[in-house]
Amino acid sequence: QSLGPMDEGARAGLHFSCCGHVSERLVYHFSGKPGDVTTMDSSGVQPLTKIDAFGIKNLASDCAELERFADSTGVPQLRDCFSELKTLTSIMLDKGLPILLLPENAGARRRKYPILSLEKVYNILEKYIGTGLSDKLMGSAGRNQDMLFIEKKEVQLLLKVVKSQIH
Repeated sequence: QSLGPMDEGARAGLHFSCCGHVSERLVYHFSGKPGDVTTMDSSGVQPLTKIDAFGIKNLASDCAELERFADSTGVPQLRDCFSELKTLTSIMLDKGLPILLLPENAGARRRKYPILSLEKVYNILEKYIGTGLSDKLMGSAGRNQDMLFIEKKEVQLLLKVVKSQIH
């Protein structure tokens, strides 16, 4: 059925409700703590247990498509439903992530990513895995230079840095 017969307010409300739900589920899938049954809901969506740089890049592409869809509806500020997902994927691909996560850079981090949750970054880092054999075969020359790849040792270090700042 078409949304045409709905008045503008109802149409906008329906769009916000649907986009908000989709975004909330994707954020939970990406940044939720695996095995945490306290935050499970009836949707059946569970947090990822592993993710790598390519998975994060794909999720960022999905987010961009969702923002394009939101813009195409003509509903003002609908793209804002996806702000948290965009923030999480952006920082996890940001080559400056190791520096931004340092306690002394909290101000710069807040300016660049004002709605960032360090708890969610910590959860993502806990499931972050190296890119494995494909990365070794491609070598650093074949790497996509616009995204961050984190080595296992770096992940452990970043987990400590983030954990020290979570209250």
